[in-house]
Amino acid sequence: MESALEHNFKSETKTIKFLLKAFFFFIHLAIMTEIVAGPKFRLVLRLLFFLYLSTPYYKTIKHRYYTYWTFSALLFVYILFKINEMFFVLHHAHIGALYTVSCILLIFKMYFLSSPIYYPRVSWWEYDFRYRDDLKVSVKAHDQEYEARLTDLRRFAGCIALFEELKMGDEILMNTKVDDVSVTLRGQVMSKRKDLIGRPLIYGVQFKFDSRSNKKRYIQLLRLWKKEKNNKRKLKFAQA
Repeated sequence: MESALEHNFKSETKTIKFLLKAFFFFIHLAIMTEIVAGPKFRLVLRLLFFLYLSTPYYKTIKHRYYTYWTFSALLFVYILFKINEMFFVLHHAHIGALYTVSCILLIFKMYFLSSPIYYPRVSWWEYDFRYRDDLKVSVKAHDQEYEARLTDLRRFAGCIALFEELKMGDEILMNTKVDDVSVTLRGQVMSKRKDLIGRPLIYGVQFKFDSRSNKKRYIQLLRLWKKEKNNKRKLKFAQA
């Protein structure tokens, strides 16, 4: 039977796909409207380029490539430029409105995807593991307990680095202890990725909040997470 978390995850995935399709629809419509307003060969080339771009852009989301954020940042800058041009230079408010809608759709899509479940934050630039933004945790699944690392914690979800194999939908029990303060949270595996051979598997975990006490424990975990990050930064600069 499908859990509430799995149902919400599938619903969110459908929303992301809808936002992606709507985004490119309004971008294409805006460019075609530009062509009607002033036919130019470069506008036709631009339309063809954006028609082509939709496929590789979708693949960056499907496979959760981090190049998605590079594409999105460039698109965001381009759209802002077009909004300014249409409203204040060429005075084509109807075309500017289309670009504005596409910009809003892009922002919503980026917000949904800025979650540890889809794109976890990892301190790739930090070679010394002592200073990485992570937290030592233990994970219990299928009556087995494993050592792991919590590498991201945002929006009521987390990213857990673990060498052992877990399945999508597996329920876990995560525990961590910092300065004699212990926090335990239940969660469910919603995504999995393996970036490099020899590195741990990266699991996107949605924490369960079926009671008020779970929400309090999450807030407590968030405080421990921030405290540990600050402690590591102080240690790094103290030894610099």
